[in-house]
Amino acid sequence: MSKTKKMFTATNVIVYALSLLGLSVVAATQFITALLPLLFAPMVCGMFGLLLYASQPTLNSDLTVGPTGSPTQE
Repeated sequence: MSKTKKMFTATNVIVYALSLLGLSVVAATQFITALLPLLFAPMVCGMFGLLLYASQPTLNSDLTVGPTGSPTQE
């Protein structure tokens, strides 16, 4: 058998494919673990902003804002 035939056996191809899959999973996991702490501050600020927006009183359209005169002034 030649060296080329020995290098491309079915088990070697499966091992190469599984190792590439494993490396891809490790790289994706490392990327996600590096990204998660960076998402913490925007998430907290967004939640506080949402709570602040929800806690604001609703304005009634019947109310008018402006100076009011007393009945004694002309």
